[in-house]
Amino acid sequence: MKFFVAIGMVVITLTACQGNDTFQKEANKKIKDTTNFTSIKWLDSLKDIGTLLPGKVAEIKFRFINNGNNPLYVIDAKPGCGCTITDYPKAAILPGNEGVIKANYNVHKDGQGDFRKNIKVTTNTKGTTDTYIFFYGNIKGDTASTNVKLTDSINH
Repeated sequence: MKFFVAIGMVVITLTACQGNDTFQKEANKKIKDTTNFTSIKWLDSLKDIGTLLPGKVAEIKFRFINNGNNPLYVIDAKPGCGCTITDYPKAAILPGNEGVIKANYNVHKDGQGDFRKNIKVTTNTKGTTDTYIFFYGNIKGDTASTNVKLTDSINH
């Protein structure tokens, strides 16, 4: 019985990865063919996420609209440091529709002071395929001795 469960898990994993591989292959084709390029309008490309406590996680959302005539593909959203994890749309954003790049910033437990972080977003857009979006703020206090409150989900 365990053998069949293990085989089932492998099949599910391979099937799930195949879907993402298909999207990635299609998106990579779109970025090489300029006839498929579109344009993007960032509603949020710079965020002040305020004062954070050491050891906490802040979620940041960057909104954008496909204001071109072709489907918009987000090929990658690569954070500038290991303290940030990103998530981005894995399907095409049709003309006129909105999308969101999400980032989770893990505040270092010993962190203090101002910070500024970036995410490099690669899309099939005219002019340039790479755009940098930014968030910044301040790390203050420690979790044991301060009454500064962290908003767990920051959606400016």
